[in-house]
Amino acid sequence: MSAPRDATPEGPGPARRPGPSQAPPGGLPPWVLPAALLVLGAVIAGATIRDGIQPNDEGLMLQAAARIADGQVPIRDFWWYYPPGQPYLLGGLWALFGPSLLVWRVVRVGADALVALLAWRLARRWSSPGWALGVWAASALAMAYPSGPHPFPVALACALGALLALPRQVAWAGVLAGLCALWRLEFAAYLAVGILAAIAVAPESARARRRRAITFLVPALGLTAVLYAPLLVAAGLGPSWRLLVRYPLTQFQTYQGLPFPLAHPGPIDTSSVGNFLGHSAENLLLYYLPLALVLGTAAALGRIALGFTRGRAQQLAGAIFAIGMGHYLVVRADVFHTAPLAVMASVLIAWALSRPVARRAGAAGAVDGAPAAGSAPKPRPPRLLAVAAGALAALAAVSLAYVVIEGADRQRLLLKTREAALRLPAADGVRAPPAVAAPLVAAVHAVDGRVPSGQPIYVTGLRADLVTAGDPLFYVLADRPNPTRYDIAAPGVVTSAPVQREIAAALERRRVAVVVRWESPLTAAHEPARAGRSSGVRLLDRYLAAHYRPWARYGEYLLLART
Repeated sequence: MSAPRDATPEGPGPARRPGPSQAPPGGLPPWVLPAALLVLGAVIAGATIRDGIQPNDEGLMLQAAARIADGQVPIRDFWWYYPPGQPYLLGGLWALFGPSLLVWRVVRVGADALVALLAWRLARRWSSPGWALGVWAASALAMAYPSGPHPFPVALACALGALLALPRQVAWAGVLAGLCALWRLEFAAYLAVGILAAIAVAPESARARRRRAITFLVPALGLTAVLYAPLLVAAGLGPSWRLLVRYPLTQFQTYQGLPFPLAHPGPIDTSSVGNFLGHSAENLLLYYLPLALVLGTAAALGRIALGFTRGRAQQLAGAIFAIGMGHYLVVRADVFHTAPLAVMASVLIAWALSRPVARRAGAAGAVDGAPAAGSAPKPRPPRLLAVAAGALAALAAVSLAYVVIEGADRQRLLLKTREAALRLPAADGVRAPPAVAAPLVAAVHAVDGRVPSGQPIYVTGLRADLVTAGDPLFYVLADRPNPTRYDIAAPGVVTSAPVQREIAAALERRRVAVVVRWESPLTAAHEPARAGRSSGVRLLDRYLAAHYRPWARYGEYLLLART
């Protein structure tokens, strides 16, 4: 592969823009390749735009959007622990376009494509064109699945933009960090630590470093304060702190943290090569994706550290942010938390594979370990150092290939999956597996026939003492409100006695006519975490048994009518 484009003298300034001699082949304008990558990224993300639903994750975000469009405020009017950026964005779309499972998917496709493009551009700053294209492919495929109205794509795009703004546009990096905080507070925190660390080691005077740190912090903190102020005023500082900061740091990790996947639980179909590739290969690839990402990130960090110079201080910001994305994954190492690290690991790997190992402290004016003009050639690195660098590079390259292969195989299987249209107004052509779609549509129609428009229903799971997922998407598809404050089936919250009493009181006060019990095993899975253990509290189950009777069943949906 060709040499990295951005080999620049050590100093705080970024690489110079390519001159005419560096124009893309064929004399095409420089915007053609980025535009093509953006479009191709949207094609990859949008290939399955109408396929699949997520009763829990998709439902809780869209239900929050519906509440906000109706004038409610998170935390004050309904239980909520995510930053406000995503629900308010979706609430605005809800107000403009009405209930829809499709509109947010269009936004997600755009965010996915933008993340892949920004990752390519960030990788290209210190890598060859070939490795940068590998980063784009890995990022586009990682972002495409699993899709969902999650807040991290917008936060990740803001973070990548902030890293690209370094080192000269520090104020803009601060603005983007402030925007990032509106979607994911921890992403913004990792980003800020990384940027401040990069400023601290930059080869410039202490006074210049202080000035640049202030230039970053003022817009970052100021914009964060301005954007959060309306929510904090409406919901209160104490409740906001407890749900936005303390709950994710304590209860979420306690109840929903998962052990890191090391031993596949099986089974694996090895009866034939065809059966293995068709039934087990992707499951294995997906299961071990977190391990591949962590190993690849560690290898890339080690390889970069062996050749780090202060002239590439901005790489430190990317490295620290990538470590933060690793923490985001490790807290709950499932498929919904892999994409941010996949993107950042790919960027680090491209940097690691495209640069030499530092041999000794560079002379003044040296270019990333290359000898300065007129200086004597530097000695070769020690053999052990060279071997270590080679081993780390090989592991990093394997990890990047793993991400691309897993993503491509997953996309292939998704395109082959047979889906059936959800024939409901809010679905807007979105599809689900036939075994899911038919009973869901029938249950919604049954509720429509029994509960007047605008009247509430309540959706619950198998049991009240053990909760690992819910189905707030049913409220959205049925276009019926939830009479309680709890759309999110948060273990440790809805499994507690005070909250179950509050829910039962709301059902009694509103005389809710129909309760929908989603009897999927997903709602009471025995996860290897505290969420998978019974709280011993079944007050809500006893209330439902005393005041409701089974009325109709549609697959996993049992409809209960008030007696």
